[in-house]
Amino acid sequence: MSDEFAADIAELVGILQNGTAAELMEHCQARIGQGSLNPYYFLAMGITSFCSGDAGLGIQLLERGHSIAPDCREVVDVLASLYTRVGRLADGLYYGKLAVCLKPRPDAKDLVPDDLSSYMASLLNVGISHHLTKAEAAFHLGLFREALDQAEKHLRIHPGDEASMLLIARSMLELGRPFAAASMMRAALHHKPADARMHAVLADSMMACGRHDAAIEHQKIAFELAGDDDALRAALAGSLVLQSGANWPVSQALLDAFVAEREAPLRRVNAREKADSPVVGLMWDQVYDSPLAHCVAPVMKHLEMTVLYTLNPRHDPVTDLLRTSVMRPRQSIGIDEATLGRIVVGDQPGVLLNLCSPGERASYPVFKGEGAPVTVHWISSPMCDRMPGVSVVFSDEETAPVDRRTYGEERIISLPNLLAFRFPQILAPEEDVLDLPRSTRGFAMFGVHGDGAGMTEESVALWSRVLWAVPGAHLMIGGRDDWEEEMISWGLEAFAEYGVSNRVHFQAPLEDNATAAAKAFPHMVDIVLDSTPVNGLTELAWDLWMGLPVVSLRGDRRVGRMGASILRAANRPEWIADDPAGYVAIAAGLARDPNLGQIRSELRQQVLASRLGNPDALGTEISVRLKGIRALDLPRG
Repeated sequence: MSDEFAADIAELVGILQNGTAAELMEHCQARIGQGSLNPYYFLAMGITSFCSGDAGLGIQLLERGHSIAPDCREVVDVLASLYTRVGRLADGLYYGKLAVCLKPRPDAKDLVPDDLSSYMASLLNVGISHHLTKAEAAFHLGLFREALDQAEKHLRIHPGDEASMLLIARSMLELGRPFAAASMMRAALHHKPADARMHAVLADSMMACGRHDAAIEHQKIAFELAGDDDALRAALAGSLVLQSGANWPVSQALLDAFVAEREAPLRRVNAREKADSPVVGLMWDQVYDSPLAHCVAPVMKHLEMTVLYTLNPRHDPVTDLLRTSVMRPRQSIGIDEATLGRIVVGDQPGVLLNLCSPGERASYPVFKGEGAPVTVHWISSPMCDRMPGVSVVFSDEETAPVDRRTYGEERIISLPNLLAFRFPQILAPEEDVLDLPRSTRGFAMFGVHGDGAGMTEESVALWSRVLWAVPGAHLMIGGRDDWEEEMISWGLEAFAEYGVSNRVHFQAPLEDNATAAAKAFPHMVDIVLDSTPVNGLTELAWDLWMGLPVVSLRGDRRVGRMGASILRAANRPEWIADDPAGYVAIAAGLARDPNLGQIRSELRQQVLASRLGNPDALGTEISVRLKGIRALDLPRG
């Protein structure tokens, strides 16, 4: 190798001996940025990355150095050591053999630590990458950024590893980066094109990107490929609930097939002996991890003699609170549905309140026989129309038409309201109701929550019609400020189809980051427009509490009735529309209302005085209904 690198090597050795790792990385990056092709810069950065815990990045940098100078012995030595240490023995052996053929540079000896300079020494330290295990643990704990970081480190060590690519995509989805998740899944499908789970995650990514037509195709493929994978089919059922109106017939057919399969006689757990028991079983999974927990937790404390069946391994404050308040907590993680069913039958609950929903971990039992508990469907996340094995469903005035169509009149048990929330008692400054933005801005600002799955073609068309009806108004897509560039481009193009993209804005990042985007959003808009055919949920209740009128369109399924259910519970049925024309008229009327500021200032107290702000009353109602259920002659399962 030429001696043109001698001065650079001496400089690197000096920084290594007297400087810091950060200074070494900065120096190497600067020289490479200036066009240097010195492989020892990549060697230094690769070793530093490995010593910092990122073996994959270290290997990538060293491979780059090797491609520039294939005869650099020091780079080859370290590649042999790193590949061996992370368990890629064939690659380690290749570079170990190659190193024998190359001549080292004496002046570069101090750049390589002794334990990385010998292939034979590395054979005594053969290991495996633990990044994927750490990533999976972090994901299940809800630490999605940590999960993404660890999974990416694993992928850098093992390019093309399907498990890490799946976990990266799922973490990106949780972090609100659906376009990046979709790109990762497209790359993964090149390695394994007939993988059902990859198609399912790509479908979820497409949904979150607002591309529901593409999503339904991948959902169909995933269903066909899923075979006997019940967990995957359940996860697909959960995502199908959120499909757009145009794709609902196909979604419903797949969901009906899923429910029929789960309710097949051979899949049911037999409970022969009838028991008149006051015990209430709580099947607990997805709801704990959604904002609906703020509704469920205060209601559940009114139930006595309860057994809690926890299906998810993650610890969270709501589940921990419930676990300490019930008569008997049952840790049901990792138990198959048949075994869990036998455990439930042994506990002899008279009523089983199923708070699960179709989902990957919600593998709950379906019963048959005289001793089967009366299974109750109340709420779920996502809010599905039907759950397998349900005996009765709690309905309010808004969901009753959908529930009658789904379950039949005899299975309906009416509640005055379906949802109620424990709103904060102690307020932070950002939770105060501030003055009407229209008063200072000079025009009305409509707001919609920036959930890509809710930005269906129907929603975009409806919101555009509202802007037509109020020529001076603008629309802010918010509740978050960490937008992917692809999401902004897609959103503006969608509204450009209706000629209103110049009046549509995405919530900008806050300069000081002192206030979360979600908490800043209510102070920036005057009126919230709900999505269709999938309504918002808890966020709408919080909008009302923050003084924001909400306009919602009644849909033809449960998930499309939640906005109406919340508004009726808040004593604001006049903001519920039966058709798009009514929706536009309500929104335009509010935008022009000279009393909108007064509505804003008084709405919080009205919400707190309504059924929506009284979970104790709802808890009492549910407790009474559950006690009365046992006296009824209801179908079991």
